[in-house]
Amino acid sequence: MATLQSDEEGLLERGWAALPASYRIPDVAPTLAEARLYCRRLAESHYENFHVASWFLSKAVRRHFHAIYAYCRIADDLGDEVGNPAQSLALLGAWGRELDACYEGQARHPVFVALRETIQACSIPKQPFADLLTAFRQDQSVTRYASMPDLLAYCRCSANPVGRLVLYASGQADEERFRLSDATCSALQLANFWQDVRADFARGRIYLPQDDMRRFGVSEETLAGGVATSGFRALLGHEVAFTHGLFEEGLALIGKVDRDLALDLDLFNRGGREILRAIERRDYDVLAVRPTLAKGTKRALVLRAVGARALPFLRPRGRAARKAGPPPVAVPEALALARAYAACEVIAKRQAKNFYYAFVALPPPRRHAICAIYAFMRQADDVADDESLSREERRRRLGNWLEAWHEVRRGAATADPVFLAVRDATERFAISGELLDELVAGVAMDLNPAADDAPETYATFADLYRYCYRVASVVGLVCIRIFGYQDRTAEKLAEETGIAFQLTNILRDVAEDAGHNRVYLPLEDLKAHSVSLDSLLHREPGTPPTANERALLADIGRRAEGYYHSARLLLPLIDRESRPAMWVLASIYHHLLERIRRADYDVFSRRASVPLVKKLGILVVGHTRIALARLSA
Repeated sequence: MATLQSDEEGLLERGWAALPASYRIPDVAPTLAEARLYCRRLAESHYENFHVASWFLSKAVRRHFHAIYAYCRIADDLGDEVGNPAQSLALLGAWGRELDACYEGQARHPVFVALRETIQACSIPKQPFADLLTAFRQDQSVTRYASMPDLLAYCRCSANPVGRLVLYASGQADEERFRLSDATCSALQLANFWQDVRADFARGRIYLPQDDMRRFGVSEETLAGGVATSGFRALLGHEVAFTHGLFEEGLALIGKVDRDLALDLDLFNRGGREILRAIERRDYDVLAVRPTLAKGTKRALVLRAVGARALPFLRPRGRAARKAGPPPVAVPEALALARAYAACEVIAKRQAKNFYYAFVALPPPRRHAICAIYAFMRQADDVADDESLSREERRRRLGNWLEAWHEVRRGAATADPVFLAVRDATERFAISGELLDELVAGVAMDLNPAADDAPETYATFADLYRYCYRVASVVGLVCIRIFGYQDRTAEKLAEETGIAFQLTNILRDVAEDAGHNRVYLPLEDLKAHSVSLDSLLHREPGTPPTANERALLADIGRRAEGYYHSARLLLPLIDRESRPAMWVLASIYHHLLERIRRADYDVFSRRASVPLVKKLGILVVGHTRIALARLSA
């Protein structure tokens, strides 16, 4: 017995010697004030993100957070920073005995002196603290995980107790909040695992599930080689996508806690998701270089979180539960699909202009789908607008492009990222193929005239309406399927909202379209206002409109204004989390119409546009209005 005790004392001594001297358990307990100062210094010096987050907590809550953090930090170091499993187990045993002493009022370590106050003030049970020690002990012997459920079981002890302790400390502990907190904490733990694959492997640990490694053809030799193969990238893309889902599930917690705690949750959630985006930006190669967040990115995250505290409507919000989606993507397509959506977002960001400012207000799955649909529209337009080719050749190429899409929609393999993303989006949001065919049919209407030199015109407003329906209303009908709605009235309103947007585009682009031998203003309206077709097609650049032309354009503007009423009626019919995007989109287009009106319909001297500052202002105001609507609901 004495030998065993001597061995343990030797392990403890060697273990303490490998750690900062301040970690040792003193012979005499410090005062409560000294213990609080110890925990605060440890929290503020050891972890920058925690320090930043704690700025926004009240002093009373902050010291509880410091105590909890100090407990977790030292316990983690006892398991990870010693380098000898036997010594770590001995140290964790001593830390566990000190935890027992804390609940008995006999602890000597400053962390437990401060923690005793927190435990009593916040009625915290011992189990979350004990679970963390279970995880750290497990790290000394378990270095591989067979499946994702096994890894999540580990997270239940290694990460989830931290979130529960925070909820206890802030006086907001209940089962619903625990469930949402567990999702966020597990996501943060997984994000760190994916970030640290190389470093963990160097320590002899692999947190990538073994069954997933086999599924994607990744061996330990792959990790040892340090080269991110296509299989490794696909594997990590799969794990990152799963982790995004956990973050989304946990987002609802931000709206269920008080504003002080919401800031912390917001900051850590944003930070975790930004780590995932950093991994994505590296094309899932975490073996060559560990993805990290630049200081500028961290500052931006803090500023966004601070803005969310001042303006609660800016907080990210998720669904209370993850909705069922389509079946999992086939393994060979996992990475390709992630890349495909990223490619579509690049296209939308570069070319969508007014649309993109609305896209950013959507939750990621909906934003990705909208970007895919936009990229699809852009491809069709690019084929139809290639004026280096004859109309007949453009019609032929558009037909071939559409047939290729039909093949992909039926399940054919494709290397086209837009087709791959759109196929997934249409399955995910139940978008019918007929709607996309209608959209392409609208694009093809610009190629209808038989002669290359014949101008494109529409005899009546009814003819123009059919064109606007195909190129714009159909887009609205696709979008509301992504936005989500229940009332079928939304479909007619989305159709008419699309008409409003397209008429605004037509007004803005009268001069540009005329340069391409197109006049979308109905010929019957030209006649009613005594405006000749030739005066629009062949005019000196920059020549201001005549009185008759202004009256003609004002007439079209009044029609557009009438259809914007439908956009206002549509807004409350779509899913709440999509309303900011819809509001922003309608507001930007309506403001564009206002600018045309204020210029007295002079669309020839200068092309109307909405300034960037105004667009950003509309984005903020849109969120504000949605927040007020939620408060009054």
